[in-house]
Amino acid sequence: MGIAQSIILGLIQGITEFLPISSSGHLVLTERLLNVKAGDIVFEVMVHLGTLAAVIIYYRQELFEIFRSLIRPFSKQIRSDTDAANLKMAWFLVLGTIPAVLFGVFFKDIVERAFASPRWTSGEFILTGILLISTIWAREKGKVLNNWNTLFIGVAQAIAIMPAISRSGSTIAAGMFSGINKERAAEFSFLLSIPAIIGATVFQAPDFIKLLPHPTVILIYLAGTIVSGVVGYLSIKILLDIIKRGKFFYFGIYCIILGITGLLLF
Repeated sequence: MGIAQSIILGLIQGITEFLPISSSGHLVLTERLLNVKAGDIVFEVMVHLGTLAAVIIYYRQELFEIFRSLIRPFSKQIRSDTDAANLKMAWFLVLGTIPAVLFGVFFKDIVERAFASPRWTSGEFILTGILLISTIWAREKGKVLNNWNTLFIGVAQAIAIMPAISRSGSTIAAGMFSGINKERAAEFSFLLSIPAIIGATVFQAPDFIKLLPHPTVILIYLAGTIVSGVVGYLSIKILLDIIKRGKFFYFGIYCIILGITGLLLF
């Protein structure tokens, strides 16, 4: 892989990780088009770390408050309503991550076969598109996060382990269909990506360390990582603005067109 390919793939990762159009699906198709060896674990881990940095920086204040509440001694003297809300959010992030962990463990072989098939990936883009367009009929009902809708969102995230099922699209749609405010659903989706990306990185860590390439190659990969982080940060801002304007379903049209194109090409 050359530096130009690294930057292109990093750009695609940054744009698609948070926009509801599936970063993994785009990488599968782009790697095929660029004739880049698929399944480069080191590169994939590095560009995901770039987008992880983006979401941590974007939500640094919220994460700091949650962390402070977690480490603060559990004393009645200093516990506040804010601490209780932060601890509840921490629990929801754990609860929402459990389905993805179970799915990744028990369906690992199916997921790996899906990543190897651009035609399968193309079909999943069409499914993602249908899901996103269906959010036109989702209605806000003033609901807040609770154990049940968090599990529902977590199951949506688990299914999105498949290459072209968008993680952000699935989780935001699940939140919207649960009656949660669409901006709140998006914020929880972004926060939920943090343990998901960390978990995937830890899971791949042994292979990452074993397959570390020459330092020169690492520098090439680092270019893609930086690009994915910067563009990922901008993508969060863009998606939140699009959701506020009620244009979320537009991404569904794009995914269906991309899926049909992929089926024709591959």
